Amino acid sequence: MLTNAFANSIDYLTYIVPYMIVGIVLAELLVELGWIKKIGFLVLPLTNFANLRKECGVCFLTAFASPAAANASLKHLYDEKLIDEKELIISSILNSFPSIIMHWRTLLPVLVPLLGVTGLIYIGLLTLVGFIKTTIVLFVGHFMLDERSDNANIEHASHPPFPDALRSSITRSKKTLGRILVVMIPTTIIVFVLIDLGLFDALAVYLQAISEYLPVPASGLPIIAAQFASKIAAYTIAGNLLTGGILSSRDIVITLLVGKILSSITAIRILAPYYFGIFGPRLGIKIMLLSSLLREGVLIVITLLIILFC
Repeated sequence: MLTNAFANSIDYLTYIVPYMIVGIVLAELLVELGWIKKIGFLVLPLTNFANLRKECGVCFLTAFASPAAANASLKHLYDEKLIDEKELIISSILNSFPSIIMHWRTLLPVLVPLLGVTGLIYIGLLTLVGFIKTTIVLFVGHFMLDERSDNANIEHASHPPFPDALRSSITRSKKTLGRILVVMIPTTIIVFVLIDLGLFDALAVYLQAISEYLPVPASGLPIIAAQFASKIAAYTIAGNLLTGGILSSRDIVITLLVGKILSSITAIRILAPYYFGIFGPRLGIKIMLLSSLLREGVLIVITLLIILFC
């Protein structure tokens, strides 16, 4: 068991850490070269409205390429006391929206062949959930954070040549990476041990047991059951039921949404090492819970509206 958990931890860390290293060094390099002020205008309306530093806006842009790198950069800003805890939480939740757009590249090639237009509708609804969640967080920042004046100040300072800036960014990144990895490595191993012990499977089985009381057709229950183990399997079953005329497009969408709500507990297997590793246990669990609860709340509302009015 421990050997398997350790091997899975190594696989996970091998995948995510290189992106994090590149992202942190790149963020430092942008600061050294003064490019933050050059690209910050792209999201300046968002950061101004939410009363966030322009550097948080750059992290938001970075999240379209690597959410892990974006959040690691936020943690660096927090460690350097450039942002406080409220700004960190708001900014990190904002960074979850680009990750939804990134998932298009994995969802579209699967859902479109299997479900056609129904798959596009489902992806569109998930994107809508992310957009509403982001909008709510922007308003939270607007009313909870003090209005900033530093975003409007554009300084034209000289910057070092690229080789010097790169060396400086690598040096500055080592301290940040050290703090993150000291927490991330043991936390990741612990989480994968809990996975091997069956903790998350037990939670999934418990939720699956109440699926028969849900507002979905009985023939749609296999889709929900499959979502606890494999989304690909769930989409395949949904495609067969849709093609066979057993379930309508509306039924498929509702069933997938309900299944996503119920199976969200299994996402902890991925989210826990991710958030704990970057932000540490205290901040990590706070950000993970707030982000997840907000997402699931919006998803529940949208699902209920579809059930009632579509």
